[in-house]
Amino acid sequence: MKKTTLSTFQRAIFLVIGIFNSAAIAQTSQSTMSDEAKSAQKMQNVLYPQIQLPVTYNYNQKLGANNLSQQNQYGFNPIIPVALGSDLQLIVNPMLTLNHNTNDQQVTNQAQPLQLATYFGPAYAKYFYAGIGPYFQLPANNTNNGSKQTGLGISAGAYFTPDHWVIGAVAYNSWGVGSNMAGGSANVFNIQPSISYTTDAAWTYNLGSQITYNYDAKAATNQLTLSGGKTVNLFGYHTQVQAGPTYMVTTTPTSAKGFGGYLGLTVLLPK
Repeated sequence: MKKTTLSTFQRAIFLVIGIFNSAAIAQTSQSTMSDEAKSAQKMQNVLYPQIQLPVTYNYNQKLGANNLSQQNQYGFNPIIPVALGSDLQLIVNPMLTLNHNTNDQQVTNQAQPLQLATYFGPAYAKYFYAGIGPYFQLPANNTNNGSKQTGLGISAGAYFTPDHWVIGAVAYNSWGVGSNMAGGSANVFNIQPSISYTTDAAWTYNLGSQITYNYDAKAATNQLTLSGGKTVNLFGYHTQVQAGPTYMVTTTPTSAKGFGGYLGLTVLLPK
């Protein structure tokens, strides 16, 4: 009796495995995503081993202790893969940010410190990408542009990418090196979770968050971004344009508050 029960259980397990395998094969072989849609999906994955050139614009409002400042923030965060052999790769992600702040008739340009996140990971992946590596932040050239400490730490990320979807996050933890605290601390933790869906026609919809916690101030900001856009073949390069609103869920006395706006342009270079 026990032998018959075990045999029936085994057959049931094999049947379930066979059904899931057949479904996975059918999904892979019958994928209806266009080339533009596949590129659009790749551009949501920071750890995908292909050069990406994203340029971003954020409009933020109600900055400063008096909530009277407005901010135009421009970012350039290229993703550069470096092959380290047949089984290992390095993703290099420098982050350059320029803030243009206005308060009544006063204008302040802020070139934030250069940040560099790196991710060592497997050279090949199908649905799951992961990486970890050192993080660096240069000290600001003056106190208006941010912390004058050097930031050293760890960056890490992971993404799950079945057809149409990209789900995951990248993060870094920075420890401030140096005693100059005039421009604030470099002791921060930053995580950027996101979930995106790309249609067969290369329309992509993304919900993302950027959470930054300052260990010394013991305060965190959290900006949500809901964006959507289209990927097209422009002069032989797959190019994506996205736009949408932002909202500051948690704030500090000097951070932006309320609603803002996002605009992004990303070019994916051929392999």
